[in-house]
Amino acid sequence: MDQAGVNPDNIKLWSDYEAAAKQVLAKTGKPMVTLETTDVWTLWPLISQQGSDFLGKDGSVTLDNETNIKTLTFLQNLLKEKVAVLTPGGNQHAEENYGFMNKGGAASVWMPMWYMGRFTDYMPDLKGKMIIRPMPAWTAGGFRSAGMGGTGTVVTNQSKNPDLAKKFLAYAKLSEEGGEQIWSQLGFDPVRKQVWDSPAVKAQNKFTDYFGNNIFDVLKEVSNEINPVNVGALTPAASDVVRKEVMFKALHDMQDPAKVLKAAADELRSQQ
Repeated sequence: MDQAGVNPDNIKLWSDYEAAAKQVLAKTGKPMVTLETTDVWTLWPLISQQGSDFLGKDGSVTLDNETNIKTLTFLQNLLKEKVAVLTPGGNQHAEENYGFMNKGGAASVWMPMWYMGRFTDYMPDLKGKMIIRPMPAWTAGGFRSAGMGGTGTVVTNQSKNPDLAKKFLAYAKLSEEGGEQIWSQLGFDPVRKQVWDSPAVKAQNKFTDYFGNNIFDVLKEVSNEINPVNVGALTPAASDVVRKEVMFKALHDMQDPAKVLKAAADELRSQQ
């Protein structure tokens, strides 16, 4: 960004992002971002920002709605303009991608905050070169974040002491002390918001050393700009069809986004 003369704080809208991407490419020869072909993280946050999803609140299939078509077309255009390239290895967790990014392969990435740990563990050469900022909005005043994830937490029926296990999980994930450890050890943003102002999250650690001291300032800035996701019986199937068909066909094969999404949505509807 610095080499291209781009100030990330001036990127307010996705149209600004696209314009900045063209400047980055022109000045550095590097793409602005990589787009996944085998996972959901390139598409899902961007449609969630706009109040869309793979499914409706009632579990109906909405994968092929106009918002999703428009968004997938926007991503396809980034590739056509050569300001984006396909993610090496297909997704942001591929070893090929870690190596590509560690060498400064692309100028930015949009991923959930828990992805910070991937940078510290697998992309050490970018320490001090990455900053965290809100996502661009689609329209002025639009949401600048999205809530993706997370990992399911269960107590299995093989547990000899299920009640004790439940109490421990509640303590580990929901208490203030547990939240502080979730941050300091894992770099995950704690679900308990009181922890966001705790001295523990302001203490220096490997994440602040890497990204700077304003991580939770950014989180608090966008905490009310996150739409809920719609989870239903078809959620696993919807995620799978996006991973296995939609992203690859639209971004690798460059097929018509509307037709790709319609075919995937019809496949899901046949399972209802």
